[in-house]
Amino acid sequence: MNIQRGEIIRINLNPTMGREQSGNARPCLVLSHTKYNLARQGIVVITPITRTMKPEVKMMIPIPEGFKIKGSVIAEQIRTIDLNSRWWRSTDEILPEEFVNQIVETFSLIITNS
Repeated sequence: MNIQRGEIIRINLNPTMGREQSGNARPCLVLSHTKYNLARQGIVVITPITRTMKPEVKMMIPIPEGFKIKGSVIAEQIRTIDLNSRWWRSTDEILPEEFVNQIVETFSLIITNS
């Protein structure tokens, strides 16, 4: 299983609880590094993508133009998932490293004391 950092996958995120993003085939961005993904054999860190575009919501970062998947990455909904336990497939799209780093930096605003 060769899942790359920046890859967009579709995955069944159900079951969920409360305000967690759900979906039977929701597109998600892989944030974990490719070497980690290989070593962990199916454990990946992802964050969901929504079709909603709300520039005023700083945790919803628009996907750059030119990709099949349109919408925003929800930087505050990061999850670790086991691909061996869920339905998933690749979209064969990989977002640029700079964009993935932007998502991680945005999330870090929530978890750091700066």
